[in-house]
Amino acid sequence: MADPELGSDLQSPSKETKPKVITVEVPHEGAIVLLSKYRKYANTLTRVFGLETRGIERVGEDERHPPRPDDYTRMFLLWLNSSLTANNVIVGLYGPARYSLDWSNATMCAVLGGILGSMVVGFMSTWGPKSGHRTLVATRYFLGYYLSKVCCVLNVLTMLGYGMVNVILGGQVIFAVSDGHTAAPVGIIVVAVLTWFIATFGMHLFHFYTRYAWIVQLSILFVMVGCAGPIFNTTIAPSSEPPTTSNSNRLPFFSLCFASAITWAPSSADYFVYFSSTTSRWRMFLSVSTGMGLAMVMTTLLGIGLATGLSTNSSWLDASLTSQGSLLVTSFSPLHGFGSFCSVILILGMVSNNIPCTYSAGLNLQMLGRYGPRIPRPLRTTIEVIVYTACAVVAHDYLREIMENFLPLMSYWIVVWLVIVVEEGCLFRWGKTYNWDVVDDVHRLPMGLAAGVSFVVGCVGAVLGMSQSYFVGPIARSLSGDCDLGMWLALGLTAVCYPGLRLVELRMTGR
Repeated sequence: MADPELGSDLQSPSKETKPKVITVEVPHEGAIVLLSKYRKYANTLTRVFGLETRGIERVGEDERHPPRPDDYTRMFLLWLNSSLTANNVIVGLYGPARYSLDWSNATMCAVLGGILGSMVVGFMSTWGPKSGHRTLVATRYFLGYYLSKVCCVLNVLTMLGYGMVNVILGGQVIFAVSDGHTAAPVGIIVVAVLTWFIATFGMHLFHFYTRYAWIVQLSILFVMVGCAGPIFNTTIAPSSEPPTTSNSNRLPFFSLCFASAITWAPSSADYFVYFSSTTSRWRMFLSVSTGMGLAMVMTTLLGIGLATGLSTNSSWLDASLTSQGSLLVTSFSPLHGFGSFCSVILILGMVSNNIPCTYSAGLNLQMLGRYGPRIPRPLRTTIEVIVYTACAVVAHDYLREIMENFLPLMSYWIVVWLVIVVEEGCLFRWGKTYNWDVVDDVHRLPMGLAAGVSFVVGCVGAVLGMSQSYFVGPIARSLSGDCDLGMWLALGLTAVCYPGLRLVELRMTGR
């Protein structure tokens, strides 16, 4: 018998309370023929190339691969590979360049922010093997059916934003390597096409890709350290600014590093639904956290080092004023032709980072309505790539501004979502069982009233504390320096509001 506080979603399905099944009529005979042809071609591609045609349907235990000795190594490598990317190097640039931090302060913020953010991703990843559901499908059991759809919309925007950042950076690198002879939009399209190919064929190809791509990416970053490391300025004396000013610089950079990791949390379980439910949650948590944490720390420290060299190396400064991609290319300049080759290989990292973005955005689009599952996943992937590629071509001159505003803005809603998930899981469902088969039954999931109110309160806190180029909240305006408190006010207000509201909701609804 189910615990009454957990609601009817934990009860066994019965004849009277079947999960809601949504059926869609296809009105035109031509549409039926087209859909039939698509399925025929998809089945052929599945047999020949391993194309993944599954959408957001739960992966049953009998459909998953059996436990393997290298499962945890694969988890480690997936996140190591996906985070050893140039866009995380760019995040590190902001410590000295944007917030005037010296080497010691910037590295402290980057290490702590990257590790804590990676631990969040590690925790959320464990829900994949446990539930067999994608991340934002599984969180319907915490936020309710409809609020989870709102999070899906926000996560689609987050993933498309990441995709746009990566292809812009790839375009800048190719433009710089060619000395301006190849336009940035050409490089943007190259990265987009490579991403489309692997993301279309699904997680099986992606897992295979991550087994080996990290070796090349790590080697290129070590080459960059060897070339650029002697110019890093790690001996600058500690800042003589007043403590309040220093703190107002440390906190936003720590928040930026933390945000660059946790933006993956709403998608992190998507990549592990084919792993057995017997997978150890602790070992999985450690594997994911370690893989991502090592990559985040290494890349952001490399970016901090490049930024410290701007004050002593005029060629680096000139390159950074052109574009951030140009700075990355210039760091390889002592190697001449081989340096250009290394710069081009950096694009592999951008592709590695872009694949999970595109894959998860397609799944989130499926969750938005009854017609989502009817749209073939390869078609959704193609549309997404076209959308963020078109945006990147238009906005490729504004990567600096996009990076400064995009990551903090996305982190506001993610911390609110995360607090609700953690508090619901730890305070109200700890040690309880879940009926993972009622995910589409609105009447057996939480109503989401407490989560909805807490979500609004958290977002209001984010607005009050945010400090961005387009808006400064009243609380942030009252502080000295450019200190963005939006993420932390959102986190704190949500954490305080949700438990009490959830207790009231349970008494009123029983679910």
